Amino acid sequence: MDKNRREFIKNSCTLCAGVLGLSALLPALQSCVAINTLQLEPINNTFKVPISSFIETSRVVVIKHNTLSFPIALVKSDITNYRAFELKCTHQDNGLGVSNSGFFCSMHGSNFDLNGRVQTPPASRNLKEFKTILQTESILVTV
Repeated sequence: MDKNRREFIKNSCTLCAGVLGLSALLPALQSCVAINTLQLEPINNTFKVPISSFIETSRVVVIKHNTLSFPIALVKSDITNYRAFELKCTHQDNGLGVSNSGFFCSMHGSNFDLNGRVQTPPASRNLKEFKTILQTESILVTV
């Protein structure tokens, strides 16, 4: 094989690998908006999230605590409706990334919308959802 052909194949493979890598990150870049992450203490397996935790440009707040295997995404559907999802891919139990348009698994490419529904396989089950209760100034999330 001559040197020019070998160089062409090498450059083509590098370009393809770069494009595939970028396509895996695309869901994360779709909404480059800051997502508020809170370290909260649960009381009787319930997290109390202040409504003020939602920043104007984001409908999602991430809840973390060392007792959780995976963080929780609290999604503001509208002024009175909130939903909470475990950020664990239902395909092979990998952690999910968060954007303002949904959740994504960087391992195998599964995507979920902000309602926790599978949008892109290989995941076939929707995300685990937790009970939420709206109070005057906060949302309770029970795990």
